[in-house]
Amino acid sequence: MADSKTANLLTKILENDNGSLDSLTDDLFFMMVRNNVHGNSLIFGSAIAIESHVYSKYAIFCPYAYKKNGTVRSHDISIFYDYTHPNTEWYNKLKIKTWRNVTTAVDGVKYRGDDNTSLPEVTEMFPVADIADGHWTKPYFDCGGGDIWMVTYSSPIFFVVGGTPIFKGVATIDIELTHVDINQCDAEEKDTNKGSGLDVFRGTHMCQPTTECVPMYGQGFEPGAYYCHCKKGYYFPNTAESIKAYTGVNIEGHFRSVGHFDDVTFRCVACAAGCDTCWDSSPCLHERNRALVITILLLNCITVCGILVIAILTYYYRHEMFQIIKSASPIFLELSCLGAVLICIQNFFEYSDATVVWCSVRIWPLHAGFFVLYGSLILKTWRISMIFTVGTHKRVRLPDQVLLQRYALLVFLVLIFLAVWTGTKSPTVEVLVTSDNLKFHYCNYGPWEYGIISLEIVFLLYGVYLCFTVRQAPPHYNESKHITWATYNAIILGSFTSLLSRLFISVLGPDLMLLLQMLQIQVYTTITVLLIFAPKFHALIKKTAVEQQMPNQFTTQHTMKTITGRTKKNQILPIIYVSKAHKGTQTLY
Repeated sequence: MADSKTANLLTKILENDNGSLDSLTDDLFFMMVRNNVHGNSLIFGSAIAIESHVYSKYAIFCPYAYKKNGTVRSHDISIFYDYTHPNTEWYNKLKIKTWRNVTTAVDGVKYRGDDNTSLPEVTEMFPVADIADGHWTKPYFDCGGGDIWMVTYSSPIFFVVGGTPIFKGVATIDIELTHVDINQCDAEEKDTNKGSGLDVFRGTHMCQPTTECVPMYGQGFEPGAYYCHCKKGYYFPNTAESIKAYTGVNIEGHFRSVGHFDDVTFRCVACAAGCDTCWDSSPCLHERNRALVITILLLNCITVCGILVIAILTYYYRHEMFQIIKSASPIFLELSCLGAVLICIQNFFEYSDATVVWCSVRIWPLHAGFFVLYGSLILKTWRISMIFTVGTHKRVRLPDQVLLQRYALLVFLVLIFLAVWTGTKSPTVEVLVTSDNLKFHYCNYGPWEYGIISLEIVFLLYGVYLCFTVRQAPPHYNESKHITWATYNAIILGSFTSLLSRLFISVLGPDLMLLLQMLQIQVYTTITVLLIFAPKFHALIKKTAVEQQMPNQFTTQHTMKTITGRTKKNQILPIIYVSKAHKGTQTLY
C-alpha cells in the first residue's frame, strides 16, 4: 500500500541519517502525502506523523493531504491537533507495540563514483513494515474534515537502536467508504480483507436459519447490501420469484419495525428426502409401487406359510407306514423346507432403507438358505449315485447320520465364507438414478457377491452331474428325477434372474429389480418345493403306495438291506426286481 512504501522510505532515510529527518524539507514531506492521494483510487487522504524532534525544525510535525472539490489540499494538522495524545488510535496503537520481530531487509547497493565508475557493493540493512504490521481503524465519520465515512490505515516508521527497531512515527492513508461496499456476510479464510478496517462489518447480517449470506456489490456504503440465499437442501418458498432469495434491506427493515423474527419469516423450506438441491417440493427419491410391494409381500407370506405346512405334514408322515416320505429321508426334507424359508426371509429385508448394516444382513438368509436347500437335495442325490451307477450296482452303507455329517460340513463352510465376507468387506450404499431422474439406494457388494454366485452355479452344475449319473436308478421311492428337474430349474432360471437383476439394475429400476428378486426367490423355493413334495403328497392323497401300485407282487417278512445301507428286520415291503447287466442277477429294495 502507498503508506507502507512511504513509511519504509522514511525508515531508510532515518537509518542513513542517524535517526534524523532533518535532511528533508517541508516541501518533500508535503509532496509525499500529496503523491499518495493523487489518482482515482479510494484514498481520500494521507499523512506523515513523526515523533517529537525527529524533524528538529518542529516539536511535532504532521503534514496531511486530502481531496476536496476535485483538487488535493494539504496542511500541517499538528498546528491545531495533538496526534500524540493517547486517544489517537491511528498513531498510538502502533506506538505502544513492540517491534522485535519486524522483518529486516538486506540490500546490496553499488553506488556511482565521481569518475563514472561503480563503487564496490555495500550491504544495507533496515527494518521493513508490511501490511500485517499496520493498523486499521474502525470506520468513522470525518466531521468537519471531508464530512464522509472513512477508515484509516497506519504503517509504522522505524529507526534501529542496538539492533532493535524503535517506533519513530507513522505514514497513513484515509480510505473513503462512500463507494465501498459493506460486506456483512460471515468472514471466510480466503478473504484478503480479513482483519482490516474494511472487514469490520463481517458477521452482522440477519440471514435466518436455512439461509446463507451472499454479498451484493455496487451498493456503496449502505447496510443490508446482501442476499439471503437458501442453503443447500432448501428451496425458496415463492417459486415464482425471479430472484429466489431474501434481501438484507427487507430483512433489516422488518426487524426495525417488528423487533423480532418468527420461525417462518425469511426462511426456506426443506427439500424432499434425498434431494441435495431443489427448486420446489418435487420428490428426488423413487417411491416404490405400493400395489407391487403389497402383492409381493402377500405372495412371499403365502409361500412361507405353504412351506411351513409342508414341513408339518412331512413331520407327520415321517413314520414307517408312509414309505413315500420315509424313503426320502424326512430329516433332509425338513432341512429343504428350512432352506426355502430362509430364502424367502431375505425378501422381507428388501423393503428396508439401504444402509451398510442392512446390506450386510441381507446376504445371510439368501445364500445360507440356498446351500441349506440345495445342499440337502444334492447330497441325497450323491448318496444314490454312490449306490447306483450306470450299468453297475454297489452296496454302500450311507445312513442319514453319515450324510448329515457331510451336510453340516457344507453348511459350516458356507457360514465361514459369509462371516469372512461380512467382516472383511463391508458393502457400500450407492445412489442410482431411474429414467425419471429419481434416486434410489442400492447395496453394492463388489466381487464377493459374484464370487458366491459363481460357487452356487458350480454347486448346481455338480448337482446336474450327479443327476445324470443316477438317471437309470430304480424309480420307486427314488426322487432323483424330481431333484434333477429342480436343479435344472435353479441353474437356468435362478441364475438368469440373479445375474439379470444385478447387471442391469440401473436400467431396470427398483420396482423391476424387486420383481426380479421375487421371481428368483419363487424359482429357488416355490418351484423347487413343489417339484420335490408334490409327487409325494399326490401319492399319499391318491393312496398310491407301492403296495397298492403292484398288487400282483408278493410281500415278504425278513431281514434286508435298504438303499441307505441299514439292516431292516421283519419289514413288510414290496419286492422289486431290477434286472442288471448280468442275466439272473436281481436286487431287493
